[in-house]
Amino acid sequence: MKRILAISIILGAMISIHAQTPLRFSVHVDPQFAWFNSDDETVKPDGSIFHMQAGLQMDYFFAENYAFALGVGINNMGGNLLYADSTEFSSKGETLLVEPGQSVKLNLQYIDIPIGLKLKTEELGYATFFLQLGFNPMINLNAKATSEDASIDKEDIRESVNLFCLGYHAGLGIEYKLGGSTAVIGGIRWTSGLTDVTDNDRANVKLNAISIHMGILF
Repeated sequence: MKRILAISIILGAMISIHAQTPLRFSVHVDPQFAWFNSDDETVKPDGSIFHMQAGLQMDYFFAENYAFALGVGINNMGGNLLYADSTEFSSKGETLLVEPGQSVKLNLQYIDIPIGLKLKTEELGYATFFLQLGFNPMINLNAKATSEDASIDKEDIRESVNLFCLGYHAGLGIEYKLGGSTAVIGGIRWTSGLTDVTDNDRANVKLNAISIHMGILF
């Protein structure tokens, strides 16, 4: 987190020197609720979890109010799943067994590389409103399973989680100018998965999240 903030401040200072540049940089820290959905009755969503994500974003303005947005960050997601059938997770070469009727909490960490389009309004006083749409290619860094029912405590299950995950996002927000090119950002963002998270062949388990987008634009 400290490295991300330091890099953002340095990049923002460099960009602010060139007032006419089409590039803008921002750093954000977003609290979010994440949960799963499933297309099979044997694996059911069983509640959401609260996590944080943080990262950098670069906006390239190809027109006055239109920009390509590219970011990179650490995204912590997950949720609870209730299994109707016996399920096995692989953990460092060992097998973790989940019996029917037992619930498991999955904490998943990804490198998130969101890419999309940002549309802004004209400046109204000190405020500018924006809409952002795009995709979220993500690479799994860490995966932990916890279940009181199955006596599992933060076990590493990366072997049972797909390395790559793809989702999409849509968000609304506001930029409020503080002075010069610096502004604070606030908004809300919806994220939904397009690909299966786990290697369970019986069900397609996908991630969802709703987050409060908070940051500083340089």
